[in-house]
Amino acid sequence: MKKIYSLLMVSAIALTANSQLVFLEQFSYTNGNLGNKGSWVQNGTGTDVQIDNLSPLTYTGYTSGTQYASVDDMVGTDPHKLFTSSINTSSSNLTVYMSFVVRVAAAPASNAATIDYSVALRNTLDPDRPLRFYISSEPGNTNEVQFGILTGQSTNTNNIVWTPLSASYATGTTYLIVIRYDNVTAGGNNDNAYLWVNPSLASEPLTTSANAQLLGANEANYGGTLNALEFNQNSATTSPDADYDAFRIAYGTTSAIAWTNLDPVGAPLPVKLTSFNAAEEGLSTKLAWNVVEESGITSYVIEKSTDGRNFTAIGSVNAANQKAYSFTDGQVASENNYYRLKMVEIDGTFKYSYIISVKSKLSMNISLSPNPVRNMLMVQHPKAGEGAHIQIVSAAGQTLKDIRLSANAVISNVDLSGYTSGLYHVVFRNGSEVFSKTVLKQ
Repeated sequence: MKKIYSLLMVSAIALTANSQLVFLEQFSYTNGNLGNKGSWVQNGTGTDVQIDNLSPLTYTGYTSGTQYASVDDMVGTDPHKLFTSSINTSSSNLTVYMSFVVRVAAAPASNAATIDYSVALRNTLDPDRPLRFYISSEPGNTNEVQFGILTGQSTNTNNIVWTPLSASYATGTTYLIVIRYDNVTAGGNNDNAYLWVNPSLASEPLTTSANAQLLGANEANYGGTLNALEFNQNSATTSPDADYDAFRIAYGTTSAIAWTNLDPVGAPLPVKLTSFNAAEEGLSTKLAWNVVEESGITSYVIEKSTDGRNFTAIGSVNAANQKAYSFTDGQVASENNYYRLKMVEIDGTFKYSYIISVKSKLSMNISLSPNPVRNMLMVQHPKAGEGAHIQIVSAAGQTLKDIRLSANAVISNVDLSGYTSGLYHVVFRNGSEVFSKTVLKQ
């Protein structure tokens, strides 16, 4: 038994030494410049790659975050981030797998005279980029894109291997990309590279099913080490405008080991969100969500934004092993409101839901000035009819003042000088019409 145990231990150690997940990035940072966030290093000058969360990238069965990186079609910085450990490609044959999701807004045509890569694997001590990922629009069709790969030192766009035109990948759609790079230590151009779009993650994809493959690829003399992922922004005519999220990079002495260690499905959250909706109810917005397989979740934190980027927690609901939950937001402060759920696990880790938006019908046809206000508030509203009136309602829903309006009035002044500081609803009622906005009393 001791000999068997020792053999198993040696095998396990060898397996660990020859394969690792060396890069995992879901861009869980504050919005703004990527450079210098989370160990990213900013290279060059100009506009940096941006972190955003307005419309997260989601792909069924693949774990993405809420924030993502936006790489633009401009002269800008080319940030990189080091792997957790370097990949030594000089001592033995290796397979490297990389997966991520991408959504393209625009890209140069594949038949353009010059076109630049958008993502690359690199050695930070060497100028060469051994493996590069490209995006282009189809010739004559800017609404559909192609994905391509290139290895080695060549920058000739004719050597890029593209996905077929018949695939019809659309702009504005999130795609899962998996790239495999076989590094062969023997001399000569004998490396291979493969690219898949939306492959099944149930098992390692077959090379024969690749959407693009580069066999006997040109190789770069890059020092025998891969140690970083890099974004590239070069110009409006050679670079794509695209969003990226959920990078995973792993390697192994065989492709099977590398794929196992890539684990592209990732660790699932112990709850499945089947729906998340919002609807106006009077002066409030009711949020409702349904879940299944809830296990290990302690609470759902409700976060709100008026611009879809900067979110603030407005309340929470304890997980109670239910299938349906709801929360009412009683302070609809703007015409457009965005909501997301922060699903918190027992150990404190969390993941976000997708973002939903509500365009308030109550706030579309009146305006308040100034806001915040100290004393006199001017309310601009539709022409007042018979019986039209303005109500001042507290945040708790109590009507504090009811003012009858003169017929045909379109501007009314309301004195708030005697009110305590805080939020109040200003409600304009005109027959069946009801419009409301929130004012901050200073």
